[in-house]
Amino acid sequence: MILRTATAEEAARLAPYIPVTHAVLDGDRLAGGLSLIEARPGVRELSVWVIPEERRRGVASKAVRTLTEQAEGRLEMVTHVADTVSQRVALNGGFTRECVRRGSGPDGGGRADEVVWAWLPGDPPGPVPRPLPDLRNGELRDGEVSLRPLGPADADDVWALVNLPDVRHRSVYTQERPRGEITRRCEHAASEWLAGHRAEFVIRVGDAFAGDISLYNEGWSRQAMVGYSMRPEFRGKGVATRAVRLVSVWAFEIGVQRLVAGTMTDNVASQRVLEKAGFVRESVQRSRFDRLDGTRIDDVVHVLFP
Repeated sequence: MILRTATAEEAARLAPYIPVTHAVLDGDRLAGGLSLIEARPGVRELSVWVIPEERRRGVASKAVRTLTEQAEGRLEMVTHVADTVSQRVALNGGFTRECVRRGSGPDGGGRADEVVWAWLPGDPPGPVPRPLPDLRNGELRDGEVSLRPLGPADADDVWALVNLPDVRHRSVYTQERPRGEITRRCEHAASEWLAGHRAEFVIRVGDAFAGDISLYNEGWSRQAMVGYSMRPEFRGKGVATRAVRLVSVWAFEIGVQRLVAGTMTDNVASQRVLEKAGFVRESVQRSRFDRLDGTRIDDVVHVLFP
């Protein structure tokens, strides 16, 4: 991949998309462009655009890595929280995710959240290791039961699920969940997965939405926590147990060494799910969580090892 100062003709061709400063060439062929603009003294903001017919060949990632090999000073990339393509480019280019700026980007009539990525001289070359890699086949499956990554299209189903009275009662957050909060959760899910924070799935039986399950990653200790909720019509049929087993196997495949799950003391059904999935009751954490009425409740902890 070759980077050089864009000619007037190249800049004009790419101008509708970004204010091009560098042309990205694959041999003699124009593949895209980079925009490198000083955001403040010593800091330049980077944007990348690839010509449509040149996409899915790693052009953007290679261009960013080529740039970092010769760059000086701090580079930043700012991506829309739902733009996981650009976030993958940042990771592949060796950039570190630093923060989410709330409501900082234009998004139609509102303001979208944006992710800030940074590269500094001396940072290791990309790609950045990911604690939560992509699923090999895009899903985890056990016959008719499948787990697929949570996304924006799941907002209606998840909103209805989390506001069921018995689901709320057994949740850490017992208050009714606003639609906007669940929409943001679904929109941010892929970005949080890329960041290594958590992997969220919807549980499906055939084509029907049955519930959700999440793996909350604690990378520094190689521990993760599992949490799940089920629609009433799919309870008592082994679906939750199969979902927990699928997540557990995947977690151990990617390097998790200790898997934990907690339940309320009276949630015997969930405790049975965990035990059938191989978890062992380890302890009761007394007065673990706040309730809306000002009281606190215990948490029954189950654990599973590879």
